[in-house]
This record gives sequence, structure tokens and C-alpha cells, in this order.
Amino acid sequence: MRFPVPGPILEAINRLNDGGHEAYLVGGCVRDDYLGIRPNDYDICTSAYPEQTKACFSNEKTIDTGIRHGTLTVLLDGNSIEITTFRTDGPYLDRRRPDHVFFTLSLAEDLERRDFTMNAMAWHPSSGIVDLFGGREDCDNKLIRCVGSPAKRFNEDALRILRALRFASVLDFAIESYALAAMDERKSSVKRVSIERITTELNLLLTGLNPAGVIRQCPRILFEVLPLLEPMYHCPQRSVFHCYDLWEHTLHALKDTPPDLSVRWAALLHDVGKPDAITYDADGTTHFRGHQAISTRIAGKILTELKQPTAVIKEITQLVKYHDERIGPDNLQQWLCKLGQPLFGKLMLLQRADMGSHAPHVAVKVKDIDALAERAQEMARSGACLSLSDLAVDGRLLVEHGFSSGPFLGETLQYLLQRVISGFEKNDREALLSLAVKRLSEHRQGRH
Repeated sequence: MRFPVPGPILEAINRLNDGGHEAYLVGGCVRDDYLGIRPNDYDICTSAYPEQTKACFSNEKTIDTGIRHGTLTVLLDGNSIEITTFRTDGPYLDRRRPDHVFFTLSLAEDLERRDFTMNAMAWHPSSGIVDLFGGREDCDNKLIRCVGSPAKRFNEDALRILRALRFASVLDFAIESYALAAMDERKSSVKRVSIERITTELNLLLTGLNPAGVIRQCPRILFEVLPLLEPMYHCPQRSVFHCYDLWEHTLHALKDTPPDLSVRWAALLHDVGKPDAITYDADGTTHFRGHQAISTRIAGKILTELKQPTAVIKEITQLVKYHDERIGPDNLQQWLCKLGQPLFGKLMLLQRADMGSHAPHVAVKVKDIDALAERAQEMARSGACLSLSDLAVDGRLLVEHGFSSGPFLGETLQYLLQRVISGFEKNDREALLSLAVKRLSEHRQGRH
């Protein structure tokens, strides 16, 4: 292994070996290490049956994580270590999980049941990598290839179709042609996968190295789980402002965003409402008036159905809602105040990617967005008044000068903030306090 294997992991392997059993690291950790990626977790497979594994760790706590399929978790020196008995799988009656498994003493049989060659490698501290299916060669060639028959692998578990797309994006690998054909033939089966797993795979795909390339190659698979995107496919954009149809514009925008989950989702969904808003002039020119609101609604529906976290949905839909807004030096401070620095920065990334995916004479304007983003960072660094926390007065001070806690106090603070942001007042304690007290007096007089 290129990276040091944690001590508790090695100890677990040695204990199993000392107990007379075979034990290896297997799967993703071996793949990642071979690719030069530091593994996040380590899985151990062993010839020991679960009860034999427990006997090797009789002084440690064990948890029957998936005992039916031969998996248990050992708590060793504060580490949770998953250990699974070598197995072969029975039939996958639900196209997701084997109905039952058969324990085996053969590492080869265990590796043979796995999805892709790069995930079918094992490693032992003494003998090194065990690679029976050409996983290292496929990693060297940046190729995702199934172990055995692609049709069989994807018939067994439809999630593997989404996993192939995810790995292709995350690793920037190509999918082998026979696997790609089998995936396309069985694409409708991905709808059997749970929403939670679909969402996990889509999130990982979108934040990978090459989401646009993978989606461009396999749009029909994506449409199986995100059908509301399909109307975008080949939707025309005939105007002097565009050089791509809607789908290609979206993929170019996606390609030009950094791997931030909210920005990537917003890039994919920012124009999803255009097909519903399209109108044509007599000469065939297209218009999409009001598509921003429609896109925001559809994006919210998609993300809610995917059970994305509420905060993530809110952030993405805000980015979609404001992706076409005109932001310039004259209203920059207002937008920074409205969105806050982090979300505003993400909006600039989205607007930059969107602008750069227009016709060349429009795309050159990305330099203006870059300048605006830099100016926003300068304002934040300079301590400009961008939020209530930056205001020279606060609620406690206003209460000391006659205000009562309640809506009017909050309204007054917002009023003062807007006066400062608009340039009508300086962020000066005495000046703002005087203005607040005057407003309070007028408020009381208005009630009599």
C-alpha cells in the first residue's frame, strides 16, 4: 500500500491470521491506494465465519452489523472495523440485494461476485495485492469494466448502474463499451433503487472530476431518475446570445463550475424551466421569459423528491432564482447584504459558468463577473457594512434608548441597515442612534 495502513486495521488482519484464517483488505481502499488516493475507510474480508471472527476478538465489543450477509463490526482501539466473511451471492430477486449468501473459504470466489474489476482487488501485508481480474490494468487505463458479464452484474443490482456513472465522474474514467451497452439496456431498473441511494450517487457524481462528460454520454440513464430534466434535451436556443441548445449550454455551464455541491446542482438546474417558458418569433427566434421562477419551482420539486437536506434545497433554489439577476458595482453591496458573502460567492461562480456558456460575444463578459467577485471580497475584507452584525448600533443599544423588544425594533434595525447600504447614511453610531430615536418618536406619535 502506498499510504500507511492504520495500526488497528493491521492488528485486526494479524489477529485473524493468527487464528488460522485468511484475511485481506478489499475493495475501495485497495483501489484508492493503488490510484494514489488516500483511503477514507478500510474493509476486511476473511475466510473466518462470523462466530470465528468473534472468537478472534473475544476481548473487544463486536456488533452484528450485517450478520446475515457475514458482516460484523469490531471496535478495536476506538476504531470501528468492518469484517466480512468470504461469500458468494444467491439470486438477487429484488434487483438490489442477494436473497441469501453462501459463505466460502475462497477469496477468488468472493472477489468474483464484485461489481467492477477495480473494486475486486485485495491486499495482504505479506503478499501484497491480489488482482485476479485485471483491476490494476484497468486502473492504469482509466477504465471501468465489470467483473464477468456486465448484463449479469447489472441484473443483480441496479445501483451498480449509478455507481458506474459516479465512479466515471469522480475518477474521470471511461466506462467499457460492453458495460455501457448493458447499462443502457437496463436503465429503467435504476428506478427500483431507494431515493436515498440515488441521491447519494447523484451528489457524488455531480461533485466529481467530470460530471458533464458522464451526463453527456449517458443522458437517458439520468432521465430515469430525474425525468423533469428530459424536456431540456435538444431544446433549441435560437438567438444571437446562444451558440448551444439548452442541454449543451447546461453541460458547458456544469463543466465550468467548481466541485461545490450547491453550485453544481444549481448549474444543472438553473434553466430547467426554459422548456415550459419557450416562445417563438415568426423567424424561429426563441424566448424564455419568466423561466427563472419556473426553474426555481422545478428545482425545488426535484430536490425535495430527492430528500436533499432543507438547507441544501434552500441554497440551490436561491442560486437558481437569482442566476440571471443583474448585479453590478451600483448594487453590489445590496446583494452582498441580501445573500451574505458565502452564498453571494457561489452565485458569482454560477453566473460566471452560465455567462461563459453563451455565444462568444456574451461569454467575454465573464471578466466583468470576475471583477465583481473580487470587488465583493475586497468589501468583505475592508469591513464594509453588509449585515446587521456590521451595523454600528444594535438592538440592545436601541432598547437602552427607549425601544421595546418586538417587530418595530427589528424593522428599525433593517431600516438603518438599508440606509447605510444605500449610501444615505454613514455607519456611525451617533448618527444612526439619532435617526433611530427620531423614527421611534414618529412611530409613537402615529399611534395617537
